[in-house]
Amino acid sequence: MHTCPTRVISLENTLHGMVTPLAEIQRISAFAREHGIKLHLDGSRLWEVAAAGEGSLADFSACFDTVTLCFSKGLGAPIGSILLGSKQTMRTARWIRKAIGGGVRQAGVMTAAARVAVDETFGTGPSGEGGLLKNTHVLAKQVEKMWTDLGGKVVKPVQTNMCWLDNEAAGVSSDAFDELGKAEGLKMWAPRLVFHYQIYQNRDEVVPRLERVFRRAMELGVSGTDSGKAREEFRYGSH
Repeated sequence: MHTCPTRVISLENTLHGMVTPLAEIQRISAFAREHGIKLHLDGSRLWEVAAAGEGSLADFSACFDTVTLCFSKGLGAPIGSILLGSKQTMRTARWIRKAIGGGVRQAGVMTAAARVAVDETFGTGPSGEGGLLKNTHVLAKQVEKMWTDLGGKVVKPVQTNMCWLDNEAAGVSSDAFDELGKAEGLKMWAPRLVFHYQIYQNRDEVVPRLERVFRRAMELGVSGTDSGKAREEFRYGSH
């Protein structure tokens, strides 16, 4: 009587780079449909789930009433997302979009970029066959091992293209870590490292730089010199 009934369950996959398994999604979907609850998926990075071999785009999408996917996150398009659903849902969505002032004219340029991103970066099959995303997962695992071999810890397990470093456990603040990366010409946002296909293509140049950042971060953590002065010495000194 005094509570708001649940009308929609919204899930996200991946979440922090980790995959929610298809079997768990199917279990939640069955529960939602049994109780007349709509189910939405924030699938901005669902491409990564499929490329990881956890199930096809169709397998996951079949569990939901609506799904969103992003063409820029990991795929390389400059802009654009897509909403999937039934014909009636799409008619309602377009009406709402127009009612609040949304819409794009001459959308072909955006569509062309999205198509290239899907076909070349993700791949032509429903599980990313022939695409480039799987390579970024391999690189993320390599970076995870490089960090842990130096004694570092990770906050979350690497399952797709993200590596979450526990830089605080190493005694280095996120700001200091980012400064160390900047000194090596790497744009970072500790503790999350996100790898895309262009980084993989330049891995022979990037990985050695990142390893130097890791080693210097460990040195700062062990010595307890995580300070602005230490960061400036590293930035302008020889390394």
